[in-house]
Amino acid sequence: MDAAEPGVVAAHAANAFDAAGVSYLVGGSVASTIHGEPRGTLDVDFAVHQAREQVELLAASLEEQFIVDVASIAEAAASKRMCNAILAKLFIKADVHVRAAEGHSLAEMDRALLVELPGSDRTLRVATPEDTALRKLWWYRAGGESSDRQWQDVRGVLRGMRASDRNYLDRWSGELGGTDLLARALADL
Repeated sequence: MDAAEPGVVAAHAANAFDAAGVSYLVGGSVASTIHGEPRGTLDVDFAVHQAREQVELLAASLEEQFIVDVASIAEAAASKRMCNAILAKLFIKADVHVRAAEGHSLAEMDRALLVELPGSDRTLRVATPEDTALRKLWWYRAGGESSDRQWQDVRGVLRGMRASDRNYLDRWSGELGGTDLLARALADL
């Protein structure tokens, strides 16, 4: 995948989310690359706060550029799970993680940064370094603590933080069940 392609996918998806009135942020490996160490990725991860009432409008907005399954968008909205959209012109996947607008997910969305991504012609909402590290720790734990890639992403983001909000990291790592992982990652820098 060309280095600019994730930015193209992110820009098209952000346009669709904006058109449908869906709050979003770019997360995952794109966010960890922005805040830490660059690495390749095969998809672009988004967190969204999407209501069931927005399904048809979001599907119609996405269908302008993406291959989508309306039923999977509806299921993701109802169950707060993930669905996919594939940018037709590049055949690159966007993973859309539908989250409840509460707890850490609400704080994460409220704190998102405006960033111009390489390869993009617009400013996009991107998870903060702290929230990127917290989500990566969560995925590392959910994956049985076996993904070297997730762990390296966490370490890269933590190393890249200039003015880390340590109280925020401590609070949410506790609520997300990762206090021990955060301590280990900080000690591992």
